[in-house]
Amino acid sequence: MSEDTSISDLLPLIAVALNDQAAADAARELAIAREERDMRGMVEVLRAINNGHDEDEDDETVVYASALFENGRYASNANLWEVTMEQNSSNICRLADLRDCHVCVGGGFPVATLDDTLLNNGTFDGWIDGAEGEACFISFCFGPHSTWLNVLIHGWPREEWEDMVEEYDYTTQEFVPFLLGVAAQYPGTTVEFIKVTFAVCSIHGALKRLLPPKRKEEVRAERDRRFAINEEYEEYALCRFVSKTMRERGNELRRALFVPQLDSIVSFLADMGINRLGINDDLIMTAIETHESRGVEGLDELFDQIGPDLDGG
Repeated sequence: MSEDTSISDLLPLIAVALNDQAAADAARELAIAREERDMRGMVEVLRAINNGHDEDEDDETVVYASALFENGRYASNANLWEVTMEQNSSNICRLADLRDCHVCVGGGFPVATLDDTLLNNGTFDGWIDGAEGEACFISFCFGPHSTWLNVLIHGWPREEWEDMVEEYDYTTQEFVPFLLGVAAQYPGTTVEFIKVTFAVCSIHGALKRLLPPKRKEEVRAERDRRFAINEEYEEYALCRFVSKTMRERGNELRRALFVPQLDSIVSFLADMGINRLGINDDLIMTAIETHESRGVEGLDELFDQIGPDLDGG
């Protein structure tokens, strides 16, 4: 310390250094807290040897793909929650290592495994689902809670697998050994993990607890919008079917009465609780035939006759 420098001169510098250190420590603690929070809501596909042998406990765990559960969305079928995976560019999965791969949540707890040799493993099915470019698109469905995993196989010549699309449905005992045989034949084949999909009925708790309030509001609004669109489309499809059937039966010749007749039949079906095709289709045809022969009065009698006993309307 020079003669011209006193302790009092250094105090501001010391204070700044201490404040910087405190800020750095706070930032580090916040980052750790965020990482721990994200880990609880993380969906991962990873490689780990789960053979129960103590000597393998310290083997490296390799994460191939991951995504936050809350970043998922309701699929086109709103009964499914779909999580699109982000690939780890540093870790590429070889097809030969597929058997050691697992779908995990919350830091590594498995919800599904591709190891068909485990005695306590649940059943799963797999099939070749088509193509994405030159890659082979494959789907797995795991029991008992209907969890799906979609992957792409790269490096498997298309002419070797395209004839198998929708022709083969492999059970647990068949599909992974089959793919490992492909890996032996084509050592350069790799796996890209695309998405993990959960049946909503099995994950209500996760959807309630892991989604932040704003995100929960967003996805529920999108789900409800999709349900409304589907309902409108189904009602429209039913109306078109009734209209088309009436025309085919010659009712269009009575143009002045066609629209009122159509409205009467569709209203009758709505009163019966039928707003889409596929439910009580025989009754839909009966309503068309009844109105054609006996008009609205016939529909009223039909309602009085079977309305109270209709099941599944």
